[in-house]
Amino acid sequence: MTEPQRNPASAPPFRQAVQLLTRTTPFLLFNLAIYGGFFLAVVLWLGFFGGLAILIGERVEFLAFIFLMIAVFGPGAILAFGRRYFLYLVKGTHIAVITKLLVDGQLPSGVNQITYGRRVVARYFKEVSVLFVLDRMVDRVVKRFTRRFVRLVDWLPLGGGASKVARWASAIVNRSLSYVDQAIISHAIAQDDQNIWRSARHGLILYAQAYPPILMTAVKVWLLGRVFFLTLLIVLGIPAVLFLFAFSAGWVQLLVIVGVLVLTSLLVRAVFEPFATAYTVLTFHHAIEGLDVDPTWDDRLQSVSGEFKKLIGRAREFEQGGGPAEATSGGTSARG
Repeated sequence: MTEPQRNPASAPPFRQAVQLLTRTTPFLLFNLAIYGGFFLAVVLWLGFFGGLAILIGERVEFLAFIFLMIAVFGPGAILAFGRRYFLYLVKGTHIAVITKLLVDGQLPSGVNQITYGRRVVARYFKEVSVLFVLDRMVDRVVKRFTRRFVRLVDWLPLGGGASKVARWASAIVNRSLSYVDQAIISHAIAQDDQNIWRSARHGLILYAQAYPPILMTAVKVWLLGRVFFLTLLIVLGIPAVLFLFAFSAGWVQLLVIVGVLVLTSLLVRAVFEPFATAYTVLTFHHAIEGLDVDPTWDDRLQSVSGEFKKLIGRAREFEQGGGPAEATSGGTSARG
């Protein structure tokens, strides 16, 4: 496996993440196009069901209330469904391209990044359902490891009354872990091993061995995401408030508020989340560089996580089905 090409005098990780993002601009534009289309669909959705609520409101108030609830909560359900399948595949292709840039320093000349990323994902995961299942398993193992082995009270420079602060910090950490599973998926792709389950297993062990900088980066990008969200909310909310002054109807005000919240959330997903992914993936690859998989941590994870055992079982099933290499639990280099 080719080592990532790094400049000894390279920029700090934050700046490197920005550089990675600028090198994968097609994905930013693709995200903006997808989420922009979704926002237009939400506007039509709000207008249609909000209009039905108005037309029926004077005759059947209860039915009008139902249509208003559909208008308000429907977009969230649709986005959740879309993220699970189509949008999740877009994120997977972006992770694949970021990983190839980290490992090889460049992509094959003349390729379309999105098409190339899809080919990489198809090569290792065959179909989006495999990527989704693997990510869910990795996410559960990461959360289990964090609850079992990460003692936040040891990180906090506070006395015995730090329990409330530790609980608050733990809640932030748990919310930030979604970026860690993406970094482990990146590691699995970087191994260039068709047995993606084994590669993910080794990635989880390496994360357990070198989690502090990775976890701290995940928390940082989560906090930056909240700042980004609030900043956007203020920027978009000011004209929305001025618009609300022109309409006294409560349903119009509700729909405008929902529209602003949806637009803010979509912009965060389209612009900030790719950066958060790049930053966490970059930190992960730096943190595990030169490490070998420690069988001790393999045993520890097996002892506390049923999902980790399932991951091992999937790796063995892959081998029995004719995979290219024999599954092992330890002694594997972080790069091979």
